[in-house]
Amino acid sequence: MFPLLTYPLALIALASLPALAAIYILRNRFRRRPVSSLVLWRFQAVSKAGGAKVNRLQLPWLFFLELLVLLLLVIAATGPQWKLPQSARPLIVVLDDSFALRAVHGDASARARAQAFLERLYRHQPPPSTRLILAGPGPRALGASVKSWREVAALLAHWQCWSPNAEIAPAITLAAELGKQQANILVLTDHPPAGEKITNPRLEWLAFGAPLDNVAIVNASRTAFGDQDRCLLEIANFSAGARTTHLTVQMGTNAQSSLLTLGAHESQRVVFNLAPATPSLRATLEPDALVEDNEVQLLPPIRKHVRVQVTLTNELAASLVNRALDATGLRAALADNPDLVIHETSAVAGSNAWSLRLRADGATNAYTGPFIVDNTHPLAQGLAPQGAIWAAAAATNAPGDVPVILAGNVPLLSVREDLAGRRQLNLNFNAALSTLQNTPDWPVLFWNLLSWRISEMPGLKESNARLGTEVTLKTTGESVSVLLPDGTRMPLPTSFP
Repeated sequence: MFPLLTYPLALIALASLPALAAIYILRNRFRRRPVSSLVLWRFQAVSKAGGAKVNRLQLPWLFFLELLVLLLLVIAATGPQWKLPQSARPLIVVLDDSFALRAVHGDASARARAQAFLERLYRHQPPPSTRLILAGPGPRALGASVKSWREVAALLAHWQCWSPNAEIAPAITLAAELGKQQANILVLTDHPPAGEKITNPRLEWLAFGAPLDNVAIVNASRTAFGDQDRCLLEIANFSAGARTTHLTVQMGTNAQSSLLTLGAHESQRVVFNLAPATPSLRATLEPDALVEDNEVQLLPPIRKHVRVQVTLTNELAASLVNRALDATGLRAALADNPDLVIHETSAVAGSNAWSLRLRADGATNAYTGPFIVDNTHPLAQGLAPQGAIWAAAAATNAPGDVPVILAGNVPLLSVREDLAGRRQLNLNFNAALSTLQNTPDWPVLFWNLLSWRISEMPGLKESNARLGTEVTLKTTGESVSVLLPDGTRMPLPTSFP
């Protein structure tokens, strides 16, 4: 098999080979004659090594060494590349990890048919080495290179097809980087490429799925809605024609069923309220080709409240603050061991409590804007105090305080985090000379404050999560374990290196 030359013009350098031979061949040859003395020669002239007469060829070993060096330099300059046969190239397999490959057609799923094809490929003509890449929400390589089907089958145990979607294009890019443009890339999925023609001769795309009728629950939520829970279920028809299915909602021992008729590629939403004491809700559809998207479970939403202690001595300010706190619906009924203390002094709150200091001393300057609001801060979500009168003291920002709302260079609301991780808030505000408390921004400010405090409390923020999303759990350092669907418990590390 002949190599391909990357830089064929470098073959011009082969002209140096006959030039080197000419230097050695056209040299003058002298016969050795012994003499008794050189005193009779008055002038000693150095003879020329070159000449035009061809003598009997007597080449030293140095000639052959120089000839070999020149030949190797010319070959290196041309950049030869040997085109290997397909069977001699390493193989990188991109595996679609979306749960759509669990759809059953006939007697096997798309994943089972893809695995069977890969096994036949290895039995017939195994590649020299194989690497596997999972294409889920992000590409992920499975182990190192393997060479036998037994090793490949062991890695395929991690191919569970539980991802909500498959990003195949980034996975192909990762495969090209790992293969250094020399490996064959095989994509195993359930659908053909989206309107793109594959021009890479080392990339092969195989689809093992089929267009099947499928009705799925594509969205579900259960949120706190006053004293009740608001539930939403969205059902979509991915079929090419109209479909009819039964939606069954089971709440404990109580079950309700309704008939849904959906047109081709149509979706419908079902919204209903539940009592807050209702246990886990389970909604199911009639079985079809893909059963994994026919069921959803919704736990009751997490209702966290903030224990707030108000120690304001100003009756007007205390009344305004208490009314705003009660309007949020996030205030706990008890104030013992508070999570938030609202006061007027500079005293430090409890060990775990945040503090909001209301500073009204000298707050006689009325500011009407324009106000500078840091809309990226959790306290400023939805605030628009433009047009309100905000009475405050003319002060400068204290060292370590981060301003959230300013009037020019006067901080009206600022935040500081102490060494214990507690937030210390300063509200520069005089209620007697302001109109801010008469606008929607006043209860919004306290709703933001309590929501921010809840987000920093230990535990989960939401009790329900979509498949494939990240779940954040705040802990206080104690051990944490996860109860898996099969009943086993998986401990989670509390610290990472």
